[in-house]
Amino acid sequence: MKGEGFAAYSDESGTFQCRYQSIALISGRDTMLSELRKRLGSILSEHRLAEVKFNEVKSHSPKIKAASEFVQCAIKEFAGHKKARIDVLTWDTQDSRHTIQGRDDIANLERMYYKILTHAARQWNQIDWSFHPDKNSQVHWDEVVKFLNRTSIDIPRPSLLTLFETEGTDRSFHFQSVEPLDSAGEPLIQLADLFAGMARFMREEGEECVQWLDSQRKRDQPRLPQFDCSDDEIDEPTKTKQNRFRLVGQLNELCKRLKLGVSLRGRKYLWTPNPCYPINFWNYEPQHEYDKAPVS
Repeated sequence: MKGEGFAAYSDESGTFQCRYQSIALISGRDTMLSELRKRLGSILSEHRLAEVKFNEVKSHSPKIKAASEFVQCAIKEFAGHKKARIDVLTWDTQDSRHTIQGRDDIANLERMYYKILTHAARQWNQIDWSFHPDKNSQVHWDEVVKFLNRTSIDIPRPSLLTLFETEGTDRSFHFQSVEPLDSAGEPLIQLADLFAGMARFMREEGEECVQWLDSQRKRDQPRLPQFDCSDDEIDEPTKTKQNRFRLVGQLNELCKRLKLGVSLRGRKYLWTPNPCYPINFWNYEPQHEYDKAPVS
């Protein structure tokens, strides 16, 4: 559909002091993202909340239920029908790319944004974009956009999300506007926060999460993991961790039901072997010995 705009919304998880850091990007046609925004806004209104964030998924029932409904809506109604993409890029600051003296964490974050934005744009086979990151990011967006707009999009390859064929010529991306937004007023950024938070959490707690989910699955089959915020015998940190395990378990079961290619148990964290799928958990690995993070 010529002339229809495409947009991307993003948020991050993990400070520069954390071992693992993540970026999540929600992308798609403006019309579809507007529909998704309305659905998420209705969920917030129903639970009388202004915002949903992964670090607030603890033991407060409305926030837990809203987070669960955000994930279900995004997967079942949108990504599962190829109406939106959810790309999540996670990296390990202790791998060979990042364990270098003088690493520039902000410049490295900018490069990771470049990687995830170009990947999503190529999957959609779209040149023209508007981009709305969370306003609290430390990224210099003018630098990211400068590199993006010098990048060519190749001849389209077969993809689950290729929408139409184009002329076989190289074209450059055009990120025509970059507008950081306050997550409190933008449910799509809140959705990105949830996915980035889950990805990073699973790199930290994945083995325990899978063990716990397996123990619950034997008891609860064939239902999705159920939330229970009322057990006063469980201490607060344990209750928080278990509710986050349940949220990841819901995501995993929904992706399996819809055959979305997301894997959990093999590596004990979320990853998508085929990055063309509409929910893509991408755990970055150094490409070669010279693949190093930038230094200051």
